[in-house]
Amino acid sequence: MLPDETVSTGPTGGKPMPTYAFRCSSCAEFTVILPMAAVRQTHACPTCAADAPRVYGSPALLGTPAALHRGIDAAAASAETPQVVRAVPAGAPGPRGRRWSPFTGPRPVNAAARAGGPHPALPRW
Repeated sequence: MLPDETVSTGPTGGKPMPTYAFRCSSCAEFTVILPMAAVRQTHACPTCAADAPRVYGSPALLGTPAALHRGIDAAAASAETPQVVRAVPAGAPGPRGRRWSPFTGPRPVNAAARAGGPHPALPRW
């Protein structure tokens, strides 16, 4: 049930405040924006000034985006029964080669085939 009229009472100061719904017995339902400390069980109707009792409804909650909901479900399912693979799936990129390093160069070199380098070899006794 949607309220027919919104009555803004009190300074908001730029801060969000809760919205309360009231139903007048002779007029219609209306909403009032009040600080939590100032709300009462009844409020004066803006049309006839009679006391209207407060109406309690469900809270206004935001829904979860579908993609996030699927991700949460997948994470929960894999926690109970993780998927085990025996090979790299088809179509997946293969492993990359070794990266260049200032110590090993672009790929490892066999020690027997290594060049002497800038330093002379140590004598073998």
